[in-house]
Amino acid sequence: MTFIFMITLTYLFAIFLLVLRVKVSHRSIRMFKTIGLAFFAYDTYLLISGTYDVDVITAVFAYVPLVYIMIMLYINELAGCVKKIRPKRRKKIGRERIDYELADKLLKAVDFLSNKKIGALITIERNMSLSQYCSKAFPVKAPVSSELLGSIFMPNSPLHDGAVIIRDNQILCAKAYYPSTERTDLPMHYGTRHRAAIGISEQCDALTLLVSEETGNISVTINRQMDYNVSKETLDLYFEKYLRESNN
Repeated sequence: MTFIFMITLTYLFAIFLLVLRVKVSHRSIRMFKTIGLAFFAYDTYLLISGTYDVDVITAVFAYVPLVYIMIMLYINELAGCVKKIRPKRRKKIGRERIDYELADKLLKAVDFLSNKKIGALITIERNMSLSQYCSKAFPVKAPVSSELLGSIFMPNSPLHDGAVIIRDNQILCAKAYYPSTERTDLPMHYGTRHRAAIGISEQCDALTLLVSEETGNISVTINRQMDYNVSKETLDLYFEKYLRESNN
């Protein structure tokens, strides 16, 4: 039956893309995601056209899970669209404030790591979820502290490779790996961490702090851009702009 064959083909193709998207930048598989969407649209046409006799049970068991897979495949695009069309709320005085406690802990941690020239990658989740990267990382689930961050990235630590992901003043995981950016216009001295930091900024709206193990320089990535070798004053400005919490 053509409908069942197309459903099966779409499932296999979508699962392949889901596996691929955690290894490379989602921008590099846009063409393949478009092909997957075309398969999905054709499946929908076959289902509603009535050309083939498909009973309700077959449609539910074969088609409904596919909807979930396609949503997960396009989660970055969907989140971006929702963010764009969502009406902006009026800022209320006293409703939002800078998370000074987290900012202070991060500043102490990166200052320590920078002075010791210990490489580090720290990502602070904002509006878009980073759960897909946490699922394959080492779970930590501990309150943020400068001491813990410092110990994670020590060269003899089994968790020093990869990134730490922070959500709501909690370290969710360590040893998270990001797809490297495919940009070809970056300086030659940008290493693996730099390219990974830019790569995650291309995937979501997170704020990422990077410490170079070669120079001890501190860099920041957000919105697909890297601010290389920032001062403590500049880092404070980033915290003021992007580290905010609700005061309910």
